[in-house]
Amino acid sequence: MRVLLINSNQRDDALAAPPLGLCYVAGAAEAAGHEVRVLDLCFQKSVRLSLARALAGFAPEVVGVSLRNLDNCNLLYPISYLPEVRRLMGHLRELTGAPIVVGGSGASLCPREVLEYLQGDYIVVSDGELSFVQFLTVLGKGGTPANIPGVGLQLAGRFHLTPPHLHAFPDGNPRLGRWIDMAPYEKIGSAYTVQTKRGCRQSCIYCTYNQVLEGKRFRLRSPLEVVDELEEALHRYHPQSFEFVDSVFNDPIDHCLEILAEICRRPWKARFSAMGVSPRNLNRELLDLMQRAGFKSFMTSPESASETMLQNYQKGFTAEEVRRAAETVNQSRLPVVWFFLLGGPGETNDTLQETLDFISQRLSRRNGPPLNLAYPFLGVRIYPGTKLWDIAAQQGFVGPGSNPLEQLWYLSPGLDLDKAVWQLRQAARHCPEITLTYIERYLPLITRFLGILGNFLYIPKPYWQHLPKLQGWLGSQRLRFQPSPARTAARLRAALGRRC
Repeated sequence: MRVLLINSNQRDDALAAPPLGLCYVAGAAEAAGHEVRVLDLCFQKSVRLSLARALAGFAPEVVGVSLRNLDNCNLLYPISYLPEVRRLMGHLRELTGAPIVVGGSGASLCPREVLEYLQGDYIVVSDGELSFVQFLTVLGKGGTPANIPGVGLQLAGRFHLTPPHLHAFPDGNPRLGRWIDMAPYEKIGSAYTVQTKRGCRQSCIYCTYNQVLEGKRFRLRSPLEVVDELEEALHRYHPQSFEFVDSVFNDPIDHCLEILAEICRRPWKARFSAMGVSPRNLNRELLDLMQRAGFKSFMTSPESASETMLQNYQKGFTAEEVRRAAETVNQSRLPVVWFFLLGGPGETNDTLQETLDFISQRLSRRNGPPLNLAYPFLGVRIYPGTKLWDIAAQQGFVGPGSNPLEQLWYLSPGLDLDKAVWQLRQAARHCPEITLTYIERYLPLITRFLGILGNFLYIPKPYWQHLPKLQGWLGSQRLRFQPSPARTAARLRAALGRRC
């Protein structure tokens, strides 16, 4: 069958990410004998024109639309991506009569609501490689895909979903660089993405990876296979850098160390980063090996530096481990983004201050340029199927009539909101390493500016590592903008008022 797969993400700033999952599905469908093309809408100026060109020259028999995220998970600057995808679906209906299948991690979070809102014909949840190929086989024979694991559809006027099976990690190389033009991603500082495993054994109450998307059982790739993929991509597509996008790169630690050691054994050199490095096992041995392998930066998500909140979030590590990780990072001289999630169950202004004190004392450099970037989110996005959803339901944050497609938030009743906003503002004023999430409003402008500047001057990537320096300079010139605490608190209350 002729299959057109579409990356619906149109976010073309520093948060844009190449659609790795879509490329895995594309490769699996092609290996099964189907004729596959991929359309990436991320940097297209006209969505309708791009769709028309792709459809006219191909006449697909099936169209797949990948939905990476429902929204940006930012209470201070909330954006839903669903309306633009619904407009995309409307264009498709006008331009083709082919059945439309919705997939991607965003679709898997609440499949019934997503399928109904986007008015698709089918939806594929969780791992799509096997399910989508089985779907194509059945559809090509004129059958109904209702009983295929992971496939959902409207059946007799009601939504029907056959539960997905989480199989072993799919064989083969997704060859991201073959399906996607990486040049515009690299221009804004993004990297060539690689997955070393699926599944997460952590128990974080808010997270969809372990509870909804990938399951708690590890499905590991062979370290040799991972590094072979890196080597082929390096020689064939010449990416500027690679990023490991596992939910937790260094768990299990032995698997992570084997991959790094294998990279070190290869004769070539490359630049690396990782999306998720846990403070647990973040020691001198690991960082030394990461640097020998070619790591130039990474991200970590302790979420809090308060022992109380780490236990409430069920993070699986202690505040002391977070402190030791910070000491190790500071000795390594690697730029690191630290993500913090403020306002979860049990958060008070005292526990919030513990985290802010940790940032100012452990992540801030008094001498020399800053290396750490602290990114605190106020408010926790609530997703169905997570432990946090159950907690939120018990406390009245969500109810039977709550629509999970809306941005539903948890913010601890024990938190004085006006004081919390003031605490964040004061901490950011005195610590250039802290970037409050309202900056997302200006990311497109910042990304384009750095992209243009990068054409004339050598600016090391990723670009986020330069934010603390910029904020420090703006602060010294009294130019750093800080939103009004009163107005910010009022906006947050308005958003929370729509929670049920």
